[in-house]
Amino acid sequence: MSKPNTVPEKLDTNINIKIIAGIIFSVFIFHTYVNNFSSTENAEVIISIFSFLNPLVVTIAAFIVAIKYMDAGIYRKSYIFLGFAYLGIFLGEVTYLVYDIVLQLDPYPSIADIFFFMQYPLAIAYLILNIRFFASFSNKYKMWIILLPLLILISYSSSALTELGEAGFDFFYGLVFVTSAGVLLAFAVLGSTIFREGLIGKAWMILVIGILSLTIGDTWYYYLELSGEFELSHPVNLFWYAGYWIIIYALYKHKKTI
Repeated sequence: MSKPNTVPEKLDTNINIKIIAGIIFSVFIFHTYVNNFSSTENAEVIISIFSFLNPLVVTIAAFIVAIKYMDAGIYRKSYIFLGFAYLGIFLGEVTYLVYDIVLQLDPYPSIADIFFFMQYPLAIAYLILNIRFFASFSNKYKMWIILLPLLILISYSSSALTELGEAGFDFFYGLVFVTSAGVLLAFAVLGSTIFREGLIGKAWMILVIGILSLTIGDTWYYYLELSGEFELSHPVNLFWYAGYWIIIYALYKHKKTI
């Protein structure tokens, strides 16, 4: 069996701020144009297409990186997990659109949520595999994993209970997803902290920015569902679009680094 190539402990992989800024600017322009200069029908079609294409592109990018790491077992396995995480989102988006457009049924809650939830355990598995390969989970790290999701949980609960007035099904249903998103974010930030001086430190920082953007989008979405305000043209899409493409850039940096 061939062994993975030896790599230096540290490699300069600068983050191109212009690319990050370009992604954010392009997402804003796209959202503004589609929702203000297109007919309502065309806007919904375009947004629907982008909703499932974005996670599909991330899925493909993750599997490409997995192939790059074909001879490095831990990396190959972790990126396969990441690929299937975003494949779950892709399947969720497709199922959501079938409910909403084809069947004209309320897609929340629905089978689509099962696919959407897949991303959390699979993406967390990706992060844990990478983190455990380089560091042990000390008490300091364990506290971080607990505190960050707790802060997100408290923030969401406070807003949700203010909106609903009571803790019913919608509150607890959203709570499961928001808490999972918070745990995912905690592991991502932990990974960036561990690797900040290492070979893939800067690529991890980009990944964290992308996951943070998706986490904000997910949390905002479940709050919108509580009040029935979500629609395809809502600005929450900005966080999802930006998050996906920033993660794609992060995966590109991972592939170029090693």
